[in-house]
Amino acid sequence: MALILLLTDFSPISLNACVFALRSFGTENNEYLLLHTYWASIPDDTAPAAVGDEMYKASVEAMDLFRNRIAALPNTADMVVRTDVRYGPLRAVVEQTCKELEVDVVVMGTHPSTDTSFLGSNASELVKHSKVPLLIVPEEARPTGLGRILFADDHKGVEPFAMRWLIRLAQRHYSVVTIAHVVRNENELPDRRIVEDYNTALANVEHTFIGIPGDDVALSLSNLADSLHMDLAVVLHRHLGVLDSLFHSSTAKRFALHTRVPLLVLEDRKSVV
Repeated sequence: MALILLLTDFSPISLNACVFALRSFGTENNEYLLLHTYWASIPDDTAPAAVGDEMYKASVEAMDLFRNRIAALPNTADMVVRTDVRYGPLRAVVEQTCKELEVDVVVMGTHPSTDTSFLGSNASELVKHSKVPLLIVPEEARPTGLGRILFADDHKGVEPFAMRWLIRLAQRHYSVVTIAHVVRNENELPDRRIVEDYNTALANVEHTFIGIPGDDVALSLSNLADSLHMDLAVVLHRHLGVLDSLFHSSTAKRFALHTRVPLLVLEDRKSVV
């Protein structure tokens, strides 16, 4: 059974992310953990223990209410869900939780328009350092199905294990996966070995290939996602290479996928240490 970690600050944005995750992954063979972290500086003249106790109590009460909202959603009668409230910076707590509980996927909502990077500061931190797949659900995303999935290809090859969550989602939703590669040189031709790698990894998933010209990878992918009305964008994060620039604020500001399209960031085992 897979363990899916749902991060929440009890806001409508995090509730929307939870709804999107439930509709996307379903309840069969999945267990969900709702996690809230709280962290604040404590004034010098305030007793740390007292402030911490009050924050924890308030967080636990809010978590109970949030869990009830999740339980009231349609098709959640057989949902296996636990809750946890932990003190500490978000990234540190999430990393520890993932390691301790062997989390399979992390899900979070984001409202990037108020931040300096397209993902928002919390999501950006998690993307850069996460060792497990991360699903980022923007405020404007709606769970209307995953019939069309865009996979951003860096033409460095793939392995089935790294693609496993893309494959599970595509099979569950009978999705068509469009493998898109941004071509910077008009004479560039696809590497037949890499194409065959995709055909092997996605043997049981309907998929197509497309090459799009452009010097700006982020902008080209964004325009393609908009024109093809994609429901989900997927990136294999190698922590190095051309697609890694998508997670840098200078490029990401031009990456308009955040306005509507959720982003699933897969992890390449070879680059995760």
